[in-house]
Amino acid sequence: MPSVTVTVWFDYSCPHSFIGLKRLSELASSLDIEIDRRPFLVRFNSPGFLDRSVVPNNMTGEQFTGRRKPLYSSVLGVVGMDTEPASNRSVSTLAIHAATSYAKEHGLDGEFFALASKEYWESGTDLGNLYSIRRLSVATGLNWEQMWPHMESGNYHKGILAQHEAAVIAGITRTPSFKIGSNIHLGTLGFEELRSAILAAN
Repeated sequence: MPSVTVTVWFDYSCPHSFIGLKRLSELASSLDIEIDRRPFLVRFNSPGFLDRSVVPNNMTGEQFTGRRKPLYSSVLGVVGMDTEPASNRSVSTLAIHAATSYAKEHGLDGEFFALASKEYWESGTDLGNLYSIRRLSVATGLNWEQMWPHMESGNYHKGILAQHEAAVIAGITRTPSFKIGSNIHLGTLGFEELRSAILAAN
């Protein structure tokens, strides 16, 4: 049976995306599928979404100018375990999607998503915070010293916005949405529904 590529548009702030991607990972243990994770920014039109998405530069002596002060101040390479309550999390998911895109280029987006989304939903971690992104990246196995210049440049942020726009043009309106074979499924699919759609695509 040939491998089936399942494209899934997701956002970290969507609980159904978290559940849907967990179901796909479970199915991947018994079916030959490749999961292609793509961003869809469900809060894109929220006030301040773009303004609060710029990753602050903690490698200079400049004052932090984000939505609030960071949880802790540390030098590059020191990893902390701090998290924040859900009520204090950033509205924007642009920066964490940018980090996920970098991880994807290094074949680690599955691991990065699993760790980041689990912390978001189970521990209240603020995925819009640079220090959280750095800690999660290091824990996933990414080299932050190599990763940071790419994040700081903003190129990955621009790439995520371009992917979001392409998804809108393609007719994606919600998360999660799946493309399995030639069929696009908008919204949540149950475990057996996903399994049936994948088997039908072969």
